[in-house]
Amino acid sequence: MSARDLSKSLLGLALLGVAACLAACLNNARVPPLSPAGQGVRVDSGEPPTGAHLVGPVTATHGSGCGIANERGTEEGATAALREAAARRGITFVKITKKIKPYAGHECFHQEYTLVGLGYSIDGIKRAAPVAPILAPPLASASAPVVAPSAAVLPAPGSAAPAACAPPCSPGYACHAGVCEAECNPLCAADQTCRADRVCVPRAPTP
Repeated sequence: MSARDLSKSLLGLALLGVAACLAACLNNARVPPLSPAGQGVRVDSGEPPTGAHLVGPVTATHGSGCGIANERGTEEGATAALREAAARRGITFVKITKKIKPYAGHECFHQEYTLVGLGYSIDGIKRAAPVAPILAPPLASASAPVVAPSAAVLPAPGSAAPAACAPPCSPGYACHAGVCEAECNPLCAADQTCRADRVCVPRAPTP
């Protein structure tokens, strides 16, 4: 093979590698944003702090599909997914025990990036709670009338309740200031008065 042919072959391989790299970079899966709880989870390959309590294994995967046309997982994305998975279980520290990077298999190129670890809870560190939105009080409508609270009607000072008749008045009589008075039927005229036997008689002249 001549030097010229060798140069062309090397150039072709280099271009192929650059194309494969660009395809892989452009097809990287999106890294999801971390929640407040996920931000409070620490991920490390070292040992957990003293006093940590083992919760159990925790695993997360970023990316999907088989082949360069699918979304390629990254360590950053897998770490974010691992933090979210740990936060949902109350885990505040994850020790990484295994990393499975995207690899070429017998049938295709596996795009998943997987992290495996052991989750621990640490005393004194609590997962962040979601912040409830603060709602403003409703504004009163300008057209709505303002209704003042009703005041109870109290008797005037010094006034006493009307006296009741005891025993109750008989039919045809009405109670007036504690005294049973006869009521004529029909009512007497203006210049008449109702007698005790319920008969209208002329009213006595005023002296």
